[in-house]
Amino acid sequence: MTNKWAKVIVAIFGAAGFVGRNLVSKLLKEGTEFIAIDIVENPFGKEVDYSKVDIIDPMGVSEAVEKSDIVVHLAASPLLTSLERPIENMRVNIEGTLNVMEACRKFNIDKIIYSSASSVIGEVKYNPVDEEHPCKPKTPYAVAKKACEDYLRVYNEVFNLNYLIFRFFNVYGPWQHPESEALIPTIYRRLTQGETLTIYGDGTATRDYIYAGDIADFYYLAIKRDIKNEIVNMGTGKTTSINDLVRSASEILKVEPKIIYHPPRPGEISNFVADTTKLRSLFGKEPRTSLKEGLMKTFHWLKTVEE
Repeated sequence: MTNKWAKVIVAIFGAAGFVGRNLVSKLLKEGTEFIAIDIVENPFGKEVDYSKVDIIDPMGVSEAVEKSDIVVHLAASPLLTSLERPIENMRVNIEGTLNVMEACRKFNIDKIIYSSASSVIGEVKYNPVDEEHPCKPKTPYAVAKKACEDYLRVYNEVFNLNYLIFRFFNVYGPWQHPESEALIPTIYRRLTQGETLTIYGDGTATRDYIYAGDIADFYYLAIKRDIKNEIVNMGTGKTTSINDLVRSASEILKVEPKIIYHPPRPGEISNFVADTTKLRSLFGKEPRTSLKEGLMKTFHWLKTVEE
């Protein structure tokens, strides 16, 4: 019996971004046929079929989707932009996603794989957080992500468009630059440059950190398997405090950290961890990279790009 997912063409929106770069590397390694799509000039070279498209351009999106079987939607305007320019953020994250969904509907795409965010939860009522946890988003970015989850559900119910939603927890790894102001590359730069590291609160707040290479592995499986119309947490189920994260990073880099503690920022969630039961049930595995191994790989990559 032939597996219909064995030979597919994948369209990747947001391919030049942090998680997108990791997925492109995975698909190249596996020999999967794909087209990479993003708003920037081609960052990949001739080995990658690339199309420069703005997702708020419906015609450009439609042309990019037309010859594909599965669409991976990683493109997004980030959290900081949602706080500074919420209308611009909404257009990219909601209108842009609707453009992708409409193109998928038009060309009878088998499945759209969408990257949502754990921040759609907003207020944590219990831990670990499962996919049925109530959602009360606290930022314009999280509101947009939750809206797109609902749009996907409705497009499935009304138009029969299949989807798979991954809710990302705290993602880190290669291609996440310090300029992003994300926590782990910021820790790396401050520690290696002997700068003071600011921690908001007392450092006991915990997070669920997942390595981007593991996410790419699950996306590959999601492309190859007939898993659809589900929301799935993309986390490890393991918690690490900010203090322990800095301690581990300092040990790997062999430096003594300089830390100052500031009062916690309003609205920050103190403890937050993924329930990975559904991830294990659907995929038969969990993220495999330990935090220490992931930090070592990430710091090696950051060192190479800064040399």
